[in-house]
Amino acid sequence: MPPLRFPALVLTPPAQTDNPLSPEQKIFNRLSQQIAKARQQMSDWESAMEATRKRVLKDLLPLRDQHLQLRIQLLAQLDTISLTQKLGKADSETLSQMIARLAENLMTESSDPQLQEIYDRHGGPDAEEQAMFAEMKASMEDFFNLNPEAAGDGKGSSENPKAWTEEETPQTQSQRESQRTRPKTARQKAQEARQAEQAGQIHQSLQGIYRRLVSAVHPDREADPVIRAQKTALMQRINQAYGENDLLQLLALQHELGLMDAQAVHKLGDAHLKKYNQALKEHLATLKGKMQALQQHLAGSLGIPLFAIHSPHGLSRDIQGTIQATRQDISGLRQEMKRLAQPAYLKRWIKTARRELVSEDYIDDDFF
Repeated sequence: MPPLRFPALVLTPPAQTDNPLSPEQKIFNRLSQQIAKARQQMSDWESAMEATRKRVLKDLLPLRDQHLQLRIQLLAQLDTISLTQKLGKADSETLSQMIARLAENLMTESSDPQLQEIYDRHGGPDAEEQAMFAEMKASMEDFFNLNPEAAGDGKGSSENPKAWTEEETPQTQSQRESQRTRPKTARQKAQEARQAEQAGQIHQSLQGIYRRLVSAVHPDREADPVIRAQKTALMQRINQAYGENDLLQLLALQHELGLMDAQAVHKLGDAHLKKYNQALKEHLATLKGKMQALQQHLAGSLGIPLFAIHSPHGLSRDIQGTIQATRQDISGLRQEMKRLAQPAYLKRWIKTARRELVSEDYIDDDFF
């Protein structure tokens, strides 16, 4: 169901300029404008998400699959070179190391069986080594209490690093229990009572408007099938607005059905408007929460950090940039595969790879 639109007439301040707006009337207008802005932002984000989903399915995913297949082809090409071309011992070892590394990376992205074969052929660990590594890993996990099943409760044990920082002394445990059982202060009780009373008043205000709308629109009382269908659609809008505690939409529906005039809200007293304003504040907070959840879902789906999502327009621009970058990578891979067929380029490629491996080995040795 499309989002309900709030008529501008209901937001229009009184025509009389002699009587300035009261503080509550100003708050009502400001909150109404903020909610309208938040709704538009939600609509923009939802549209951007749908457009992004289509671009990802239509353009990005096929390109990423193509990119992966080209990387596998490049690996197979290097493997063939290692088997068919005569290379010096140093060049042969460097090429094998690079092939094993590429194969290991690709196995995290593809289940192609040739990857394991190539990896094993170029220095990948055999079954005995794999078993040894697995045993070493399990031992380390048990030692540092990373394996919950083997750890036991570990409480108070010197072999459990978590116990060094998380073990509770009788004093700290007593403090926590006293905090849980500490009676509420008079101020806390009064605040909770005010909040409960406020929530009840908001519910009564919304419920009163809802009942008036249902009484005026209920389709079961209509004999004409055409009018009944129209009223059924209106009832759906009413139920949606009431279910979302959307005061503005309920007021808009009252205006749409002729149950209130355009200036009715501004004729209400401040006491009544104060209840309405609290309902608007809560609804605005709900809208902002939904927008944040929407952005978090989007960031998770695309595999990008939340701070990288700036705006709906920026999202569209970023997706286009990702698609263009992937196309450039594909073009670069194809050129690389052609160049590797040339002996002179292959020699330079291996030389560059050797420098990278030596540099990484130096870093690892220095680190440990």
